[in-house]
Amino acid sequence: MNNTAPRLTDTELDAAYTQFCRQMTALGEAQAPLFMARFALLAMHRIGDAAAVQTLIAQAAEDMAPAQAA
Repeated sequence: MNNTAPRLTDTELDAAYTQFCRQMTALGEAQAPLFMARFALLAMHRIGDAAAVQTLIAQAAEDMAPAQAA
């Protein structure tokens, strides 16, 4: 991952996460997956490091079970 990128403080991270959650709530449940996908694509572009993005994707999926078919 790009270690030269500025890091968020705990307070900044909490504020950003709160803003993210509030925006999802404001958009509504139906729009939330599209908002998260768009945010992810914008974040990947901003990160600009394919290996770092792949590592983050793997970390995000850790300990998550695949969705079960209905």
